[in-house]
Amino acid sequence: MRSTGFTFILLLLAAAACGLAGWHIKGGSFDSVLGAPPTPVGRHIYSRYDPDKKNPDDPNRKGGFVPAFTPDEVKHIRISQNGVIASFELGEKGWQATAPWKDRMDPRAAVAIVNFTLGMRVEDVADRDDVDAQKAGLGDTGVDIRLEGADHKPLARYKLGRTTPWLATVDDIEQPIPTVFVLPRDENHKSHVYTCTGDITGIFKDGLKQLRDHHPFYFNPLNVRTIRIKAKEGELTLARETPKTEWRITMPDNLPTDRKAMISLLEGLYELRAFKVSDRASVTLPATTAPAPGKSWHIGITSFGSDIETLLEIYPPEAETSESREVRATVSDRPDTIFDLPLKPEANRVSLASLPLAINDLRNPRLTNINEESRLLLRRITVQPSTGPEILLTTSGPPQPWRVTIDGQTQEANEGRLYILMKMATEDRATGFVSDTATDFTPWGLDKPLTKVRFATENEAETIQLAFGTDGKGGYFVNRVGTPTVMRVDEAVVQGIPRRPYEWRSSRVWSLDRTSLRAIARKTGNEAPLMLLYDFKSEDWTANSDRTDLTPLLIPARANFLLGALEGLRATRWLSPDDESANKALATPSLIFKVFEDEVDEETGDPTGKRVIRDLLLAPGSAAEKPAFYYGRLLGDSQPFLLDRVTYEKLATVLIEKE
Repeated sequence: MRSTGFTFILLLLAAAACGLAGWHIKGGSFDSVLGAPPTPVGRHIYSRYDPDKKNPDDPNRKGGFVPAFTPDEVKHIRISQNGVIASFELGEKGWQATAPWKDRMDPRAAVAIVNFTLGMRVEDVADRDDVDAQKAGLGDTGVDIRLEGADHKPLARYKLGRTTPWLATVDDIEQPIPTVFVLPRDENHKSHVYTCTGDITGIFKDGLKQLRDHHPFYFNPLNVRTIRIKAKEGELTLARETPKTEWRITMPDNLPTDRKAMISLLEGLYELRAFKVSDRASVTLPATTAPAPGKSWHIGITSFGSDIETLLEIYPPEAETSESREVRATVSDRPDTIFDLPLKPEANRVSLASLPLAINDLRNPRLTNINEESRLLLRRITVQPSTGPEILLTTSGPPQPWRVTIDGQTQEANEGRLYILMKMATEDRATGFVSDTATDFTPWGLDKPLTKVRFATENEAETIQLAFGTDGKGGYFVNRVGTPTVMRVDEAVVQGIPRRPYEWRSSRVWSLDRTSLRAIARKTGNEAPLMLLYDFKSEDWTANSDRTDLTPLLIPARANFLLGALEGLRATRWLSPDDESANKALATPSLIFKVFEDEVDEETGDPTGKRVIRDLLLAPGSAAEKPAFYYGRLLGDSQPFLLDRVTYEKLATVLIEKE
């Protein structure tokens, strides 16, 4: 028979077992009794096990860790540091601060906090009692962070310390990333201190004031419909019909915009950030009667799907000096906030002075509106120099080649010179806008242009004619004939227009056909000529030099390579017969070719029985060891040409093996 004491002990054990079972049922584990184990190295602190997660490496296996919550579940953020408490909530207008200010939270900071919290990967862990909280930045200077859901249910709670001396490596990120001390405050994490990846400590400086949005504008750059600007030069409006159409200046004139300038403006407005923000009640704004010199008076933005304009109004200083660095401003959707914006250029910061706000900063400076697509519709290009014959280029359209007619003689057009004209039409830009109301073009030499270039399609109404002139003082200008606009251009644009007949000669130096080739003689410097005999039927080569048979030492593959280079030989650019530098260099050539061919009847294609000999002279363009270019000329042809170094090196390739 059991004793009463033994029975009592059994009752106590049963009660304890029931209590433990209750704890387990309530909390899912015994962590609240025994203490939770630390999150292991390599795992994210705020993660949970999902038995249904698919394994990317093995489709047949399931289960793995996933984020403990998703970013869109976060509706409240509470930050405290050194006695300052800041609270934020996500509403219809985005993240808003409810304390200690009533203003917009910097949405970039909100995203950074949430992403950092979910991305905290454990690099090291220690028992809380083994870590000096003050040295780890987890004391009074630490940042307490709390994320909550819509019903204020805690999603994450931790204290952020200082950065650690250690760096971590993360997949898909080339550079090592910093790590920080983190002390979770959740019930199942608070017993340990972790070293985790990432670092957002910088956004909590200055008493949490950086969490208040210092950007006056917050918009989607892809969704902006109109931008209204009032600046020193006047007012202008930019608009586009749809998010995918190009921007245009719609006021005061209807003008195309420069794509790069528009990107710069939109990016600049999005990144524009104040030195500091203040409550309007604590600031006295200066009186405004005129725009600050050179700075905008206001900038208004309207997005697609809304008629509400967000207006940034700038209050210039009453007396601007060279020391003035900032200017105060307000924005319509945050009327109780004052912004101290950068007035002049600042390192690593967008300033008002760096924004393209004038009409000439934003308009398209290209010389024509021809683009890569409309270029294919061109059928005629005319170059009319002030002296010399007209140059007419024509084509029936792709894929047919362009041909050039000069003084009634028609031939294949030089591809390099044609490229220069096309580049001028599609890419070249003016360096400035001189006038939009010109009626007398004499001051810019455009009454008697140096050159006119005309681009025409089959539609006469689409013809564009450019006139280029100079003021005689080193300035070069262009006018689109029929308009009052005069633009300044670089001298290189004008001087680069191919307006001399010899420039349009086909880039093919000669027509060389291996079927009629008999021999090639190559002389390098003072060496004896190397004679290469060729049999087209067998495609065999024999070689000799100074009456010595070198055939056994000849490298046939290189001989074929040389022949291919000679067949495809093209001049980089043809030069004037009077080019002094070319004529001087070619007086002592470094490489001479003599090509022996059978003459062929042009009508029948049959050999005539006569032999044709052609000589090619090449010389370096400078005394450098490897000149950038070379001069060339066919003997008997008065016109020299330029050849690139790569082609010259192909022609000078070693053909004979050393014994």
